[in-house]
Amino acid sequence: MYYLDITLELPQNRNREISAVFLKKNIIQSIRQLFGEEGTKYTIDILKYNPKEHRFVLRCTDDCYVRLRASLTVAEKYEEEPCIYVIHRASHNLLSFTADSRKYQH
Repeated sequence: MYYLDITLELPQNRNREISAVFLKKNIIQSIRQLFGEEGTKYTIDILKYNPKEHRFVLRCTDDCYVRLRASLTVAEKYEEEPCIYVIHRASHNLLSFTADSRKYQH
């Protein structure tokens, strides 16, 4: 399994409310657009979602990771609005998201 920490940015409408259901639908559409129906057969789950920041944690299988990441990189629309998916971190271990070496104080 892979876990990804992601933010969906909507430059033209930063305060837009987005539900987890529509977010997952958009992710699936992005994969379908790039890889066709074959790309959508993999399991992708939203484990955690912060609707105010549009930040979420996705879980996907190992064989889906490269396709998912490529799809999010080239995705450019969220319901006909320009969007950008920012992938902050990706890891095999969900616990790695709890510690951040960049913010560690010695």
